[in-house]
Amino acid sequence: MKEMYAIFGGNFDPIHYGHITSAEKLAQEISIKKIILLPNHGPPHRSKTKTSIIDKLKMIKIAIKNNQLFTISYLETKKNTTFYTIETLTKIRKKIGYLQPLCFIIGEDNLNNLNIWKDWKKILSLSHLLICPRIHIKENNSKLKKWITSHTVNNINFLHKKPFGFIFFSKISMINVSSTEIRKNYYEGKSSYGLLPSKIEKYILSKNLYKNL
Repeated sequence: MKEMYAIFGGNFDPIHYGHITSAEKLAQEISIKKIILLPNHGPPHRSKTKTSIIDKLKMIKIAIKNNQLFTISYLETKKNTTFYTIETLTKIRKKIGYLQPLCFIIGEDNLNNLNIWKDWKKILSLSHLLICPRIHIKENNSKLKKWITSHTVNNINFLHKKPFGFIFFSKISMINVSSTEIRKNYYEGKSSYGLLPSKIEKYILSKNLYKNL
């Protein structure tokens, strides 16, 4: 099988074990060689985060230090700029070439809203979609559901034999942790021990992050 790369985008505000451990499980499940973390200021259809990209990047670097699975892309870190997945994937494709198998990791909740993304149908011309299971998701519309079904595969080998074009639903168990919960804890003066690496908690406390929501 060819080496598989994957892109994992998000606010990472802050990065936590739900991100890190889930990504590691995905890598083991489908033999991902490298996961490219893609931090951003917030997707176009959501409100912008209040945490500076500098602080988020520092926390990410703390979280992945000495972990050879992860690397960071800075393509979506520019301030006051709107980024679209299709544009970022195009840039990454130009960098790694069009023969490298590539997955774009999203949650099942985001898949059900995929039709509001810019040029969403073109995503599969650049990468596979690797779907993480979510609890209590809304049913997608019939046209989107038909499109998803027509591109879904159950055999992991297909993801390695072709560089893009398929949708695969992961069967890993997700860790029930959210950045929103963690931010709320720090806002209320509570600890988030066990939800994220202790060195990140120390950084958050030293910088007084999330005191204002």
